[in-house]
Amino acid sequence: MRWLIVEEALRDRKGHWFEAIATFRRGFCAQGDEVVVLADSAVDPDIRELLDAVPVLPTSIWHLTGDGSGRLTRYSRVFTHAWRIWRTVGSYLDRNSDFEAIFVPSVGLHHLLAWAWLIKRKLRDRPVRVLLFFLILPIRWNPDLEEMEPDGSPTSRLFFKLLKWLEPEIRSGRVILGAEVEQIRAALETLSGVPATLFPQIVIPFTTGRGSHLPATNEISMGCYGPSRAEKGTDVLQDAIAIYCRRFPAGRARFLVHWTEDFLTENGRTAARLPELMRDSRVQYLTDFFAHGEYEAQLRRTQVMLLPYRLSGYRLRGSRVVMEAMVNGMPVITTRGTSLALLVEAHGAGLFCDDGDPESLALAIREMEERYEELRQVAQAKMPAATREFSIDTFRRTFLQSSPAVRIGLPCAVAGPIG
Repeated sequence: MRWLIVEEALRDRKGHWFEAIATFRRGFCAQGDEVVVLADSAVDPDIRELLDAVPVLPTSIWHLTGDGSGRLTRYSRVFTHAWRIWRTVGSYLDRNSDFEAIFVPSVGLHHLLAWAWLIKRKLRDRPVRVLLFFLILPIRWNPDLEEMEPDGSPTSRLFFKLLKWLEPEIRSGRVILGAEVEQIRAALETLSGVPATLFPQIVIPFTTGRGSHLPATNEISMGCYGPSRAEKGTDVLQDAIAIYCRRFPAGRARFLVHWTEDFLTENGRTAARLPELMRDSRVQYLTDFFAHGEYEAQLRRTQVMLLPYRLSGYRLRGSRVVMEAMVNGMPVITTRGTSLALLVEAHGAGLFCDDGDPESLALAIREMEERYEELRQVAQAKMPAATREFSIDTFRRTFLQSSPAVRIGLPCAVAGPIG
C-alpha cells in the first residue's frame, strides 16, 4: 500500500510530533508499504533528512495556538489556513496521484475545512481512502448531564456541519474518522451522527525483558517529559514535589521534570521553577527539548511516569506518553477521571491523584514509592498485551477492516531510508 502522511505540525522537536510520525513511517515500511511524509515548509533539516519529508505545508496552526490573538484573528485563520492547505496539498496531489491511503494524524477545524474541499473535489474520482485522525474536538463536558456536548462556538457548529457534509464519503468507507481514545471516538460519532473508529497510537517499546526498570540503586526515578504547560499540570507537579521533599526527606523518589519554559497557570499566574527545588539534589530540571535519541535514553533512566494532566484538557484527550509508559512496563501516576487514567486501568498499572491537587499528588508519589515493586510487576505483566494493542499491526488491520465496501491494493515496496 502507498501511504501519504500529511502533518503540518511536523516542524521541530517540540511535543511528540516527530516521534509519532517517525514511528508510523517505520512501522508502515516494515509492513512492506511505501510512505511519503509531507511536513511544515520550515521543518528542521535533521527531521527532513531522517524522515525523507517533503517540506511543502503552510506554517503549522498548532504552533499558533495560545498566541494571544483576538477572536477576529482566530476566526479568520480558519479560512485563510484552510485555503493554504487546500492550495499546497492540492498542488502536491495534482503532481502525485498514485496514493492508496492518505493519513492526516492531527485534524482540527482549519484542516477539516480544507480536507472536505479536497475530498469533494480533488479526490472525488480517485481510488484513495482518507483517514482523518482527531486528537481533540470542539466539545465540552456538561457536568449536570454527565455527557459531552459541542462547546457552542461558531467554529464548533462549522466543525460538525462539515462532518455531516462528508457523510456520504464516510459511510461509503472512502473517508474514515479516527480517534485514539474511546471518549473522543464516542463523542465524534454521537455528536456528528456519522461512524467513527477507534485506532491505537503506535508506540514501539524502548526496552526488552521483564527485568527492565528495576532501580540500579534504592532510588526510584520519576519523570515528566514534554513541554511544560498548565494543561499538563506541570505547576501542580512542581508544588507536589516540593511537598514531598519537605515531608519525606529520606524518601527514595528522585524527580526528572521537563521545564522548557515558564508558562501561565489556569489562574493566570506565571509558573516558574521553584528555587528550593533547583537547589535540591533530588530534583533535576530538563530545560531543552530532546535531540535525536535522547528521549529514548531518558525513558530508559525512568522507573515511574508522572502525568498529573488537568481534566480541563485531558478528560477527552489522549496522550502518547502514557502509552509509552505502558508498552515499556512503567507504572504511572495520573489524574483521576482523565482518558489517561482509563488507559492505565485497561493496559497498565498505576495510581491516581485528584485534579489540580498538589497534596493528593504528593501522597500518590509517596504511595508509589512504597508500592513500586508491586506496581512494577503488574505493569511488566501487562506489557506484552499493551505492546500488541499499540502496534502498527493493530493500526493497519483496523484501517483495512474499517470498511469492507472499499478494496485496498496490495502492499508496495519500501521507499527510501526510514531513519
